[in-house]
Amino acid sequence: MLVLIVDSYSPITERLEEIISESGNITAIHKAVSYDQAKYLFIEYRHNAVLLDIDLPGNGSIELLRGIKKIADKTCVIILYSHIDKYMQEQCRFLGAKFFFDKYYQFENIPKIINSINSMNASEHYGL
Repeated sequence: MLVLIVDSYSPITERLEEIISESGNITAIHKAVSYDQAKYLFIEYRHNAVLLDIDLPGNGSIELLRGIKKIADKTCVIILYSHIDKYMQEQCRFLGAKFFFDKYYQFENIPKIINSINSMNASEHYGL
């Protein structure tokens, strides 16, 4: 399973990489700090899961979410936020985001979600 972490704050990406690497069957974890870097990495690797900071500089988060779902609709996008209003959450959900986590206080939930995504991908791959 390939995972892409997109956040401009390196302590967050490092902590996320730590806890995700503890999940089973992770092939690679890539990190991006900007819209352009994330777009390049996603096009290159087509990740199974993307952890996307909703507050990327220049509001590139929405455009990145839109582009990811256009390229690979089955990619699971997890929105990370420090605060999010109802309108933004609805917009992200409409564009295909599946999960929303507070990036400072809900780290412990992310490995469970990554493992469930991995299980769903295996089921689809093997026709289970």
